[in-house]
Amino acid sequence: MGLARRGSFDMTKTRTVPTASSEPAAPEAKLQDFQTLRVRLGDLDLAPENLRFDEPVDDDIPQLADTIGAAGVLIAPIVRPGRKGEAPFMVLDGRRRRMALLLRRDRGDIDDDHPVACQVAVSKAAQAAALVLPNTERAPIHTAAVILAIGKFRKARMDTAAIGKALGYDVVEIRRLEALAGVHAKVLDAFRQGRLTLKQVKLFARIDDKAQQGQLAQAALDGHLQDYQLRAASKADGSA
Repeated sequence: MGLARRGSFDMTKTRTVPTASSEPAAPEAKLQDFQTLRVRLGDLDLAPENLRFDEPVDDDIPQLADTIGAAGVLIAPIVRPGRKGEAPFMVLDGRRRRMALLLRRDRGDIDDDHPVACQVAVSKAAQAAALVLPNTERAPIHTAAVILAIGKFRKARMDTAAIGKALGYDVVEIRRLEALAGVHAKVLDAFRQGRLTLKQVKLFARIDDKAQQGQLAQAALDGHLQDYQLRAASKADGSA
């Protein structure tokens, strides 16, 4: 896959022209800080106050576009409502994610109606925070989401090094978590909701019967799973 070069592909000069949306942007008064909403790609533009507003596209954007195509946008961009003469929503945090989505649009993978999950900053304080909030202060990606992403990346035939770079994990940790990517979807749902620990998810991965995994995971979601039940099931499969 060829990489886009700065001279031939400069998305900082590409502005999305606001078009009529099937669902008009919600009035600012009805929105709350960091509320999650789905915004048309065509209704997103880069806020001029973004600290990297004038920086050209970097050579890693094509890879980011590929990872988004495989697993979606893992961290929602933070946007503010558009002002007069602007797009309906302006990106405060998520410049590179928007660039990658625009590249996917230009490739023909998606169009301007593609929905993008965003968090909206309404108050001036929230908007100021979104501009300078370092990655370490954002809510971390839950390990369950990372495990799901690894499974999707593997289906897209991405190698371990590329997956690690996309997710910010080292190769060893990717390999450890990859072993959990095949568990029943309910297992990861329970893990995400705090009903299971990572150690328990590893026990689920030792159970070959997916239906049994689903039943035990549902018990965990219902608050009825006992640790001895999970250990017994995992040992039974492990010794089979």
